[in-house]
Amino acid sequence: MSKKMTIAILGLGSRGLQVYAPLIKENGDQMELVAVADLDPAKINVAQEEYGIPEEACFSSAEKLLKENRLADAIFICTQDCYAEKWTAGSTASIRNRGRRSLYELGCG
Repeated sequence: MSKKMTIAILGLGSRGLQVYAPLIKENGDQMELVAVADLDPAKINVAQEEYGIPEEACFSSAEKLLKENRLADAIFICTQDCYAEKWTAGSTASIRNRGRRSLYELGCG
């Protein structure tokens, strides 16, 4: 059996928390939500409770999540569209993807 892909979600609005997080959970045999970031502490708490995200993998800003090294195989950027470009410019330090660096944008632009 192959290793599960680990996913971090940046932005816990309707796309991040209500669309992509449930899809990750539904496909739990193939992927796992391992970290989240949002400006709203209440949304972070919901993600912690619903998806079992540990405190040390919850971040209060995109910058803090993106500073972490080798955090996940992929990051789903689910912030407001106007912010997506800011996070994609050179912010791949947190992602590991079997030796390659990758950044995934979902619902942006």
